[in-house]
Amino acid sequence: MSNKLMTSYDEQAAVRYRWDQLDLLMETEKLDVVVIYGKGIITQYGFLYYFGGYYPILRPGFIIYAKGQEPVAYYSTRADSYLAKHMGFIKDSRYLGTGDVIHSEADLYKQISELINSYEPNRVGVIGLESMMSGNQSTLFKQLLDGELLDITNNVEKIKGIKSPDEQDGIRQSFSVALESFEEFKHAIKPGRTSAEIAADIEKIARGKGAIDTLIFVEEGPYFLRKPTSNKITNNSLVTAYVEMIDENGYWVEKGGLFVVGEISVEEMKLAEACVNAMKEINQTLKPGIPVNTVANIISKHTESLKVKMGIWHGHGIGVDHDLPILTDTDTSLLEEGMVISVHPNFSDGEEKFGASIADVFVITKDGAESLSSGEYDIINI
Repeated sequence: MSNKLMTSYDEQAAVRYRWDQLDLLMETEKLDVVVIYGKGIITQYGFLYYFGGYYPILRPGFIIYAKGQEPVAYYSTRADSYLAKHMGFIKDSRYLGTGDVIHSEADLYKQISELINSYEPNRVGVIGLESMMSGNQSTLFKQLLDGELLDITNNVEKIKGIKSPDEQDGIRQSFSVALESFEEFKHAIKPGRTSAEIAADIEKIARGKGAIDTLIFVEEGPYFLRKPTSNKITNNSLVTAYVEMIDENGYWVEKGGLFVVGEISVEEMKLAEACVNAMKEINQTLKPGIPVNTVANIISKHTESLKVKMGIWHGHGIGVDHDLPILTDTDTSLLEEGMVISVHPNFSDGEEKFGASIADVFVITKDGAESLSSGEYDIINI
């Protein structure tokens, strides 16, 4: 188990749950070996951290799990192998390769394949085979591995999408750090300060509380999705501010809100209020059994009288990295108890002169949903 300093939630129980679910999947799909692939990038780190408790910076990592055997982890630098062994869940962490972040490293794949083939597998499930791996990497595995290969990414995404009570506690713990960091925006956002200066204040709190990766956004204008710049906050502006972070327990969370600096136009306030009112209705509507696109329809309803453009999708599952479901107009799958979702209405006006977005995380419960922001979506005046 993990060598990490134990947090307030039961990390060991959460990890046992994940591996038990993987064992059940292997039985169902008649898999002899599972290969867990990931990289040190947001949206790609999740599977490695979910099962192994460690992910490298940029580089790939592998966990090989044969039925009835202890898992083996492989990393392409000696440093990652050491850190994974001391920080993660896998005791047998090995070093192969040169640490190259560009090329495929055929020798690394060859040696990993030799280990897998030593188990004489009939069926091998690979997470990331057709999604995260490059075409060359995927081809190497198909050429080198014995037995039938299956891409089981979607199967494992479904496992990750439903959080155990221990995992839900871990997400709450992460969100408390994001919320405390977000509160600093109230003091940091001022006319004349750059988005980089403001983000640095928020980053200091998040990192000081243990965050291991962050995306801090603070921006006026139609869209907020860019790293902080030297652009200064101006007076009489509508500002979108976000804290997105991975806590030291591995859980990714998001908290976003709106700030009015000075006086803003009627049109800007209408867009801001549409985001807030949509979120309030969503808070009252979420429950198991409703279609995912119900959330998207609520957001659209609150902006239908305005000429707007959507900046990004309406939200997604959240946990150890991004998860299912994706909140789109076309997804008719049903919300389930145990899902945790981030909802973030995100719009610009039709001429792309100004924009607004907010975000909250919800735990889908037996009878409804728990807002981790406690349903507080005020537009904050500076």
